[in-house]
Amino acid sequence: MMIDVDNDGQQAKRTNRSEIKVVGNRIYDSVNGKTCHQCRQKTMDFVASCKNQKLDKPCTIKFCHKCLMNRYGEKADTVDLVNDWKCPKCRGICNCSFCMKKRGYKPTGQLVRTAKASGFSSVSEFMDVRGPDNSGSDKILNDVAASPRKAFAPHEV
Repeated sequence: MMIDVDNDGQQAKRTNRSEIKVVGNRIYDSVNGKTCHQCRQKTMDFVASCKNQKLDKPCTIKFCHKCLMNRYGEKADTVDLVNDWKCPKCRGICNCSFCMKKRGYKPTGQLVRTAKASGFSSVSEFMDVRGPDNSGSDKILNDVAASPRKAFAPHEV
């Protein structure tokens, strides 16, 4: 989907043209790509599809391999082989901005680097220890050194 702007600076109608962009090894395709629930990017990457049934209908949520690994510590190719794999949203642990707000918490933002720098393998693991209510706050960025996973040298007296 691409939005054109006319000469007056006014937003024109959306077009059906496919915008294809390659960044690194990811192919972004606004028409044929699959949308990731977490990052909301339409890519041609491998996606993990939820296999949960809600009211006799399959869940339509999909996660790209990058978000599934960084945010939940799960491998997309592995979960694709599991017949009854439920997506993080169906399990009630989704940490995307929409789901966090819906549950009454602040969005986590780009917490991946903070989580990894703190010694955690994913944002979800980081939030399990820190709790969802303070995961998006500035306090966390200041408390990275206080992470229970980080190795510390004993204090000298």
